[in-house]
Amino acid sequence: MRVAIIDLGTNSVRFDVQQIGLKARVRQLHREKLMVRLGQGVFLDGKLDPEAIRRTLHAFISFERTAKELNVDRIIAFATSALREAADSDKLLQFIHARTGIEVRVISGAEEARLIGLGILNHEKLPKGRFGLIDIGGGSTEISLCRGKKMLMGDSFPLGTARLQQVFLKSSPPKPRPPERPLSKRLSGRVQPILDPIEQLRRYIKSVLLPKMVSDSWPKVVRVTGSSGTIKALARIVKKTGGGKTIDRGELKKLIEQMSTMTTTQLLGLPGMEAKRVDMILAGAILLEECMIATGAKKVFTTDFSLRDGILDEQIKHLKDHKARSTTVSFQLEDVKARAVQLTRNPTHLDQVITLSSSLFDFLAPLHKLKPDWKNYLVAAAMLHDVGELVSPVNHERHSYYIVKNAEFPAMEKWENDFIAQLCLKHRMGKIASKELPFGRDLVKKEAFIKLLAMLRIADALDRGHKAGIQVKGAKIERSQVTLAISARSASDLELLRVEQKKELFELTFRKSLVIQRVQRAQGCARSPRPQKTQKSPRKPRTSRASKRA
Repeated sequence: MRVAIIDLGTNSVRFDVQQIGLKARVRQLHREKLMVRLGQGVFLDGKLDPEAIRRTLHAFISFERTAKELNVDRIIAFATSALREAADSDKLLQFIHARTGIEVRVISGAEEARLIGLGILNHEKLPKGRFGLIDIGGGSTEISLCRGKKMLMGDSFPLGTARLQQVFLKSSPPKPRPPERPLSKRLSGRVQPILDPIEQLRRYIKSVLLPKMVSDSWPKVVRVTGSSGTIKALARIVKKTGGGKTIDRGELKKLIEQMSTMTTTQLLGLPGMEAKRVDMILAGAILLEECMIATGAKKVFTTDFSLRDGILDEQIKHLKDHKARSTTVSFQLEDVKARAVQLTRNPTHLDQVITLSSSLFDFLAPLHKLKPDWKNYLVAAAMLHDVGELVSPVNHERHSYYIVKNAEFPAMEKWENDFIAQLCLKHRMGKIASKELPFGRDLVKKEAFIKLLAMLRIADALDRGHKAGIQVKGAKIERSQVTLAISARSASDLELLRVEQKKELFELTFRKSLVIQRVQRAQGCARSPRPQKTQKSPRKPRTSRASKRA
């Protein structure tokens, strides 16, 4: 399975493509990083800059093209601080989805801190005893305290290089300025003190960090592991200006004193300085020093692992969990139903079609002869076939197709999305030509698709009135005819008429006529086979005849 992960941050957007193979072995196929500066002006104006939107959109268009070239099965995209705070973030998310089909999920600060910790703790060589994790982004900073692979405490703080530079350090070097004050005080003629922007910045950082750490009694640590581009950039500068492999707090303090008086041109002359970070490097250095002081850390060790690795680890965990339960089906019906419930306009009809589809698959097993795992695809399509009605009841199957095809279900592979979306698209009526099926030369999928679609149409027709009353009691399969027994009390002429209209595909597929027979609830139609199990239903052990006699 090939997975693309897009991390849309405040300053940069990162794009990875990973191949997840047997035994969850991961091989990196592609890695890319673009400085789109999405947070430009966000922390002052509360809105996204049009140029930043344009740069970000172009980046996603490029990523989507690369994902197609690499035959990616799934794209997982998430955004952090800038889109958490921008009032018009929905506009960008809609633009991205309309142009690329990629759904970007905006994660909370707490979720960001958890995933960063997961990505580092699962891959980095960990020190003995208690230590800290610090990730400095453009809009937020995540700090966690850990022991081994366990996170003891952690949080996300609204502190980031872009945010602090925009608010406090607006030039290089920073220029002192008088404080903002009401007009009445300005007219009074009183002389106001000139404030040092660096001192203001330090006071602000302390006011954000310390209340949380003191109230929750955060313990001190000697060392921290730092992720993110800002910390790695500072480590590179420290090393090239005579420091060691780690960032020592004393060395960082000297670097800050040096940079505080430098112009942009002088900063660019520092060994190891990146031009793309020159305007925010001072804010990042001061923020890192204050974080070290707050946590008690004397040294910072850098790491290449971060948020994307935590996202990838979660994806691998999903795959392992699903493969442990099923040898071929990668998704879980619980995940599909949770999404369907959010989108459906008629939960009663949804549950009824699920029940009817499941019953038809079980009772008709001797006829369709499909492996049990195919039942999950039929049930998933039953859950999702009407979600398009949320957009419009007219041609709702087309809307259902679009929603399902572009939805993100945990661990569902691309072909599975397409397969279920096609079932939703064609669930109403009409003949299906083999050449119309989007499965190429895969005859197994084509055969399964036609059979499942035929059963889905019958299940949908049996609840035409959306009253959820009909039950399939059994099936009698003869040489030229299939007789379905349904409960007589709840069966209405509307459902029977609808079955007559939609049974053509069933009869063509199985080459038998379909007859609906009303029976009393206590009766059945011949002897029905034992229902086949879906995911998460343990198989009952078979009892031999000898043991029964005993």
